Amino acid sequence: MHRIRFCIILVCSVPVAAEESSSTEDIVFFESKIRPVLVESCYQCHSTQALQAGKLQGKLLLDSRDGIRKGGETGPAIVPMDPDSSLLISAINHDGFEMPPKSKLPQNVIDDFLKWVEMGAPDPRDGANAVVEQKDIDVDVGKTFWSFQPLQTTVLPRVRNPAWSTTDIDYFILEKLEEQNLSLNSTTDHITLIRRLYFDIWGLPPDRKEVVTFINDQSPAAYHKLVDRLLEGQHYGERWARHWLDLARFAESNGYAFDVDRNAAFHYRDFVIKAFNDDMPYDEFIRLQVSGDLLAPQDILAQAATGFLAAGPFTSQQTQKERERSRYEQLDDIIGTLGTSMLGLSVGCARCHDHKFDPLGQRDYYRFIACFEQTGFQDFDWDPDPVGTKTAMDAFNAKHQPFVDARTAFEKHVLSDRLAAWEQTNASPRPETKLSTWHHIGPFMAADFMTAFEQKFAPETQVDLTKAVGESRWTEKPEWKDETVHNTLTGNNAANYLFRTIEVGQDAALDVSFGYNDGIKVFLNQQPVLAKPTIGPAAADQHVTILHLNSGRNELLLKIVNADGPSGFYFRATTTAPETIRNILNLTQDQRNDKQMQELLTWFAPRDREWARLDQSEKEHLEKKPQPPITKVFAARTGGMTYDFGEDTRKVYFLARGNSNTKTGRATPGFPRVLMNSEDGEQKWLGDGSQTKKMKQKPPRVALGEWLTDTKHGAGHLLARVIVNRLWQHHFGTGIVATPSDFGQQGARPTHQELLDYLAAKLIEGGWRLKPLHRLILMSAVYRQSGAASDVGLQRDPDNQLWWRRPSRRLEAEIIRDSLLAVSGSLDKKMFGVGSLDEADVRRSIYLKVKRGSLIPILQLFDAPDAIQGIGSRGVTTVPPQALAMMNSPLVRQLAEKLAARVQEKTAMTPEKIVDNAFWITLSRPPVQHETEQMSQFITDQAARYGNEETSMTIAVADYCQLMLCLNEFFYVD
Repeated sequence: MHRIRFCIILVCSVPVAAEESSSTEDIVFFESKIRPVLVESCYQCHSTQALQAGKLQGKLLLDSRDGIRKGGETGPAIVPMDPDSSLLISAINHDGFEMPPKSKLPQNVIDDFLKWVEMGAPDPRDGANAVVEQKDIDVDVGKTFWSFQPLQTTVLPRVRNPAWSTTDIDYFILEKLEEQNLSLNSTTDHITLIRRLYFDIWGLPPDRKEVVTFINDQSPAAYHKLVDRLLEGQHYGERWARHWLDLARFAESNGYAFDVDRNAAFHYRDFVIKAFNDDMPYDEFIRLQVSGDLLAPQDILAQAATGFLAAGPFTSQQTQKERERSRYEQLDDIIGTLGTSMLGLSVGCARCHDHKFDPLGQRDYYRFIACFEQTGFQDFDWDPDPVGTKTAMDAFNAKHQPFVDARTAFEKHVLSDRLAAWEQTNASPRPETKLSTWHHIGPFMAADFMTAFEQKFAPETQVDLTKAVGESRWTEKPEWKDETVHNTLTGNNAANYLFRTIEVGQDAALDVSFGYNDGIKVFLNQQPVLAKPTIGPAAADQHVTILHLNSGRNELLLKIVNADGPSGFYFRATTTAPETIRNILNLTQDQRNDKQMQELLTWFAPRDREWARLDQSEKEHLEKKPQPPITKVFAARTGGMTYDFGEDTRKVYFLARGNSNTKTGRATPGFPRVLMNSEDGEQKWLGDGSQTKKMKQKPPRVALGEWLTDTKHGAGHLLARVIVNRLWQHHFGTGIVATPSDFGQQGARPTHQELLDYLAAKLIEGGWRLKPLHRLILMSAVYRQSGAASDVGLQRDPDNQLWWRRPSRRLEAEIIRDSLLAVSGSLDKKMFGVGSLDEADVRRSIYLKVKRGSLIPILQLFDAPDAIQGIGSRGVTTVPPQALAMMNSPLVRQLAEKLAARVQEKTAMTPEKIVDNAFWITLSRPPVQHETEQMSQFITDQAARYGNEETSMTIAVADYCQLMLCLNEFFYVD
């Protein structure tokens, strides 16, 4: 029988000592972000080495955990979780102390230290002397560690009660249980099982019809059919992509102070969803993420896949001096994320020294990152039909060439003579150019900016200063002086028109300069001259052009289009040539050299009417140039953008202590030796297989992808172990290896190594497809068992490491939000595309934009990661603000009111029926009798409190629905 629970998540979490709770991700953060800065900027004056050299300052040692926490003469340098009391934070902010004394650290580095202290200052340095060199690692000994060994050939264990088993998985579980005289729980009830499946596979609650259908289907295949249907559904990819995006530290902005948006980064998220839905082989999934742009340059999914490499944070606050260090941090982010997510290894810990625990040498580290020395990140233009584009461009170029030839011929044979004639005509004083005062009419309103820009309002057809246009009339503006920005125009999404005449005594060319906010069109004698829909404030000289005036009166019409806010314009007319041109004109023709003559012709050409006509014809035809349907994708590219600091930008060097100022030789691409079992070493993958003495090299990233997925000689066996462990983790709450991103010496040992290897082998044998492995796990008895606790089980295996029961688990932040949308009837199931920063957006949470500096509050509240580094296992906190948000958030209240409209189908419904509907929608089950009684009474009492008005019942039902959304049972899955 179900018991209703009213404890609305009000238990406070208690901080644990940082050194006891440091995760792999925490240590990697220290090794990649903190230790290198301490080594480079602090150890010279604050280390054991400095002490031995007589250079120690302030009795402060920063080269060990104990030293940095003890502090020096002025007190503790670091107080975990308390930045305000940490003197080191004050010092690097140059607040009282100034460290380093010569120059302040970059802001992104300061932010890293602040984050580190807030994390609890995780620090693996346990020695008093952090500068003592270690001996070379023993790779052969390292290979004897369980995770580096080849997959074991497993046979099904013999068990006393094989009838408990429904798949081979259960034999491995039962073997361990029977050793402790334990057994699996019996299969849970259908209601619990379908809810468990829906949240595990889709991340959404089942509706009433689906639950009832499953309950009433008594066929042996009912459960199997349900598993297959959910695995084939499109929501599977959305659910499981979220797990991978955590590992990939996916975000759509750079992070740090400026936090520039990456508007085309969402393609990587879409790639991951599509890959999971299509059951892309996992080895292909991995190869595309490290080298998709090289493997399939015309495939947008393959290009987007390399967003994995590009997803890390990137600071644009760099001086030239800091760029090299930042480039190494960027490479460290790539290799560190690749190591933890794909191999379960903290590779980044070998940046400053050989790994203290795992057989990963510092030289291995730099050869590893050298695979990415040519790699940068940027938006690139993807053309879906490059062949068609080339054909169209060839045809266009053939038609365009005559326009170019005509202008070129004029320049070659005629322009010099036209210049000479112009010089002779303009030798005498030129007639005065007379500009009338400005007249204004508007604003003319439209639905949006572009409509206002494109629509032809009446003044564009005819200008008559004496006639009104609708309710508007032309108004003279003598106060509008030239060469001044006038921000006096009004109207949002509106057009204002400005008119003046220009009189000249002979045909002339007039240089004019415009400024405008937010768009401009210019007409001379009713002919278009300029059209620019560029958003931005009006300023001087935003666009310079030449007006070809006829002798006599000329009419100039400006259309200024405003998006919103203040709007204005700027105008300046120039009748004299620039000084450099005047100096040349003052020379006789025989005094001018070729360079001066060419400069003069270049200046004169746009002022000649015939040349301008030919040039305009060419430009007009150029506007017909084929425009392929380009899609911008933010991803990795060979030669892509990165921190540029000169000739070493695309090179990787071995660095002493991780310091980019202490290079010890060039690093060539290679892979960790502990994960290579080939006589040729990395050449097995880097070479092209030819037998010539000079073996041609493959692109290092392509070779890296092949090494990662090579199960016989490379890292494929570890790659398979890590991913099947992650599948187990997300289905059961804990992995067979409890540290999913650390399969090294500091990680947990597998509770069922034979099972782990069996699953890894199954994955490889099945062509690396994940769905069959999901199916195998979901069909097992261990997955389907109930969560009932027993005294014997709690006594012999209190941590449930043997999986004798299925404990309840809290939903992740995104699934909580998706469930709120789903039960309220608000969920929009549209897939893919640009995301939103609006917390109230009705699409699934995976489509919310991940902006590092502006994370979604409700997701942060329920422990969503900050996307700074990859996360293999989310923490789960239970804190009062979670309950307060559920009870007071306007968004939650709005969704509760929508849920109320769903449960109260008719105004005359009884409270009992309302309660029944609400339970089915929110908890996927019917209420038991005492729940119906309690909740019905609650609705009745609430309505009475509101005074029995017409709206009293509506408000009361909304209160009840909000209460349902606050129940633990809504947040947890059994």
